[in-house]
Amino acid sequence: MSKNKQPSLPLVRSGQESSKVKKGKKTKPKIHNNLVKEYLKRSEIFSDFVSGIFNDKMIITPDMLSDADTTYEMNDEIVEDNTRICITKELIRDVAKNVTDKKGNQCLICIEDQSRYDKNMPIRVSMYDSLSLNSLAAKKFIPTLTLVCNWDKKPFPNPTTLSSLVSSPFIKVFGEYMLKLLLAVFNLVEYIYNQEKYSFRTELRTVFAYVSGALNELTMEEIIEKCPWIVGEKVSKQGARIVFQYMHIDIEVEELDEEENDMVSIYQQKINEEKEKSRIEGCIDNTYELALSLSKRYNCSFESVLDEFRATPEVRKICMERYRNSIG
Repeated sequence: MSKNKQPSLPLVRSGQESSKVKKGKKTKPKIHNNLVKEYLKRSEIFSDFVSGIFNDKMIITPDMLSDADTTYEMNDEIVEDNTRICITKELIRDVAKNVTDKKGNQCLICIEDQSRYDKNMPIRVSMYDSLSLNSLAAKKFIPTLTLVCNWDKKPFPNPTTLSSLVSSPFIKVFGEYMLKLLLAVFNLVEYIYNQEKYSFRTELRTVFAYVSGALNELTMEEIIEKCPWIVGEKVSKQGARIVFQYMHIDIEVEELDEEENDMVSIYQQKINEEKEKSRIEGCIDNTYELALSLSKRYNCSFESVLDEFRATPEVRKICMERYRNSIG
């Protein structure tokens, strides 16, 4: 056998569940990602997002969409105990839809949901797209477009290419020959200041207005000043849950209507509830301290003083609980 020739190794095929492959720790999916992915999968929301970020230069309608396979397989090999092990890894796009127009022209449009800024997004997208094209090797070529929806406070550079990620003295020479991966990125943090660039027609524009305002740490009054049209606008339960997450509104999801939720009214209602709660708590503090002081001064029961005050049942109950706790 030649010195340069390596002995062939037996090949063992293994999926992700192979016991010989060290697995990384599984992390629980983020609530944001699950919410947003399911939201963007809705045909009317998906089509409005695509049409809106291109300001109607490319109009997509729900009837043009069909579900696409979002899972791709990538094969890799490792050598262990003198045995080659083929590992199949799965890569999953966030959202993908096949688009077919009236003339039968087709394309694949994908959305990557980015809750946090990721400078490696172009590389991830290029991997997805290459696997997508590879799966079409024996079929008719279908162009693929991937859009990034960035929910972070840090804007993602738009547009970007793979070559723009490389820092090298040779980039001027070979940069133009590198793969040009153009990403269309929608930065939510910038939306509230650049609304005219987009043409969203569904509740998406309302959801984005609230989230963008929250990312910029604007008050409800400031958001309304920037987007006066949101007053009276209704959003679905899914959209409302996304808004609540960013505006930190604590409300039971069960209280929401499936499709008709006025965010301004709900927000104002929660503010009023908090004010009332604060008023009651302030009243309780004053009542408790005064009743305690008088009961000690005149050597009478704490409960009898509350009777003299004619405290409401709610205030009386809380004051009595505090008093019992204080005396053990």
